Amino acid sequence: MNSPLADDTHPERTALILFVTGEAPRSQRAHLNLAAALEAAGIGDTPAREVDLLRDPQQAITFGIFATPALMHIDASGERRVLYGDLSDEHRLNDFLSAL
Repeated sequence: MNSPLADDTHPERTALILFVTGEAPRSQRAHLNLAAALEAAGIGDTPAREVDLLRDPQQAITFGIFATPALMHIDASGERRVLYGDLSDEHRLNDFLSAL
């Protein structure tokens, strides 16, 4: 699940990034919950980038992530929203994804 990040050279792009820590159970649940929510919302083809902070810890600093799992949405203007947790709260996750 990869997509480019929103940036000034492609203002129409938005990014959906799932930050995980390896194969930790909460990270695996977040991955599955995100995939199910995107599919249920009819946007299963929405690209999401997955960043494993065990492999690339610098990304936590770059994006200001302080816990995992975390789902970040960067809109075309560069505004960032973050949802922390394993994404098992369907209401909060659907509300978060409604901005896509």
